[in-house]
Amino acid sequence: MSEYQYYEFQAIDRPLSDKEQEAVSHLSSRVEISPARAIFTYSYSNFPGDSEKILAKYFDAMLYLANWGSRQLVFRLPKSLVDPDQIRPYCKEGYVSLSAVNKYLILNIEFHEEEGGFWIEGEGWLSSLACLRDDILKGDYRLLYLAWLKAITMEEMEENISEPSVPPGLRKLSRPLRDFAELFEIEDHLIRAAAKKSADRKPPADDDLLQAIRKLPREECKAFLLRLARGEAHLSVEINKRLSELVSKPRTKPQEHRTVKQLFEDSNQEWEDEQQKKAEKAETDRIRALEALAQKEPRVWKNIDELIQKSKAKTYDEAVRLLLQLRELAVYQGRRSVFQERLNRIHEQYRRRSTLIMRLNKVDLNSV
Repeated sequence: MSEYQYYEFQAIDRPLSDKEQEAVSHLSSRVEISPARAIFTYSYSNFPGDSEKILAKYFDAMLYLANWGSRQLVFRLPKSLVDPDQIRPYCKEGYVSLSAVNKYLILNIEFHEEEGGFWIEGEGWLSSLACLRDDILKGDYRLLYLAWLKAITMEEMEENISEPSVPPGLRKLSRPLRDFAELFEIEDHLIRAAAKKSADRKPPADDDLLQAIRKLPREECKAFLLRLARGEAHLSVEINKRLSELVSKPRTKPQEHRTVKQLFEDSNQEWEDEQQKKAEKAETDRIRALEALAQKEPRVWKNIDELIQKSKAKTYDEAVRLLLQLRELAVYQGRRSVFQERLNRIHEQYRRRSTLIMRLNKVDLNSV
């Protein structure tokens, strides 16, 4: 199998200038370039240079995929809009990191599976995942928590290590968050276990926002309006953060932080509960099917005889399939001996049809 490496960069806050597009296009002949993004795909060679430095200089988001098991999502975040102390608890050495480059913070989420071997086309993923950058700027750290969850599955960790703060809204993931969990292969039952401690997301009420707006000094309002008129990026993020400082917040109970051991125990319980529900549903479906079969049993026996009469391999196979269903029905009804009598008659009547008898014996539909 040939190698596959996919790099996609996106410019979110502003488009690339002609000069910037030209500089990026000179990196490789493998590039597809536009003012909003650049894509590099390789089968037998590598990206020329440092992809994270290219991101820090020109772009706001990057996705890297390789078919030997590497997945990487990187965001460039304006320092003025994020609090690094809020992000660092979710970092895990080797998997989730935060670093500073000039006026930006670089959030790097990367996982390199040892087994590898998966193949997934990179096109289209970043268009969804890029929305998660805006979530982080707004203080929604569900992506960070999911990345931390993935990190604790990658290696042996001390079981008494505590989880970071569980962000609200984990019970109901957005489409980009579901895409992240799928692409980075985060186990569903682990997410469900973690979400049990997650509160619902509650945006501030309009009345609270209006009350906070009234508290803004007039000069500050003018400054925000001037920046709005100039089309400044992420102004709504700044305004909402400022208003949240003025909104009266109810006291909340301190969050209890589970250990890694507790999370895995809860996750295992979630998996066991899921398997039980699947088994119960399968049994319910099986009984429903058997009861439906019981309503037409005489017709099925007649159909079996007609199929055998055709003396074809294909019709023999269908007859055997129906007989297996009737045997299961007989066991369910406690009428196994009645079924065996009819099966014995088939063996006796068609004993010279070796092809049929061979098929019956192969699945233990033997004459007694």
